[in-house]
Amino acid sequence: MKTVGLTISGKRYNIKLEDAFADFVNKDLTEAGVNLHTDNTPDKLLKAYLRLAKQATSYENEIELLIETLDGL
Repeated sequence: MKTVGLTISGKRYNIKLEDAFADFVNKDLTEAGVNLHTDNTPDKLLKAYLRLAKQATSYENEIELLIETLDGL
């Protein structure tokens, strides 16, 4: 277990996650512009969430297309 921590509007949040998932979360937050060691505004976290939601939607669409393609074979 690893701890993922970030500060939003002066309040620090620490969450324990499985190692691989914690690494993914830290990397994704950093790539989205969220600072892991300094204070963040709520809009940064919202933008990070929306970025990840967009990726998830894209993956879902690709999976649906693959399923339709396989069904057509």
